[in-house]
Amino acid sequence: MRSDVVSPTCALLVRAGLALLLIGCASHSVSRVEKRANESDARAASLHWLQLLDDGDYEEAFEFEAQDFRMSRTQSQFVRLMQSRRAPFGNAQSRTFIGAAHLEKFVGAPEGNYESVIFKTAFERKNPTAERVILIKQPVGWRVIDYRIY
Repeated sequence: MRSDVVSPTCALLVRAGLALLLIGCASHSVSRVEKRANESDARAASLHWLQLLDDGDYEEAFEFEAQDFRMSRTQSQFVRLMQSRRAPFGNAQSRTFIGAAHLEKFVGAPEGNYESVIFKTAFERKNPTAERVILIKQPVGWRVIDYRIY
């Protein structure tokens, strides 16, 4: 008789354990799906912004930066910076996605939803190099806060 009492209890515990496991897996899958979507959206935003730089449309690239970070310099300062920093390399010949990483903290910025996206880029007058674009997710979408050429 004792085995009859234990058996339904064990079955119930096994079912509860499996349910918790499935819930945990489902929530983990959702976060993985969300992570992939964020990475994909940030990558697309990075490519759009880099295309503006490739086209020499620095004014529009400035407008695509995060509002909070645009306040630290004027549009004309940004244009001069890109003309001296980016234009000397010439046109981008090729650009290959290397990877992306989610960040919640970025030096000199408040905690947030950041994505660091890295590309290998070949320019007319520069050996293949890495370009890194860091973006923050804002209500209007992903916006650029930092750009580096290594």
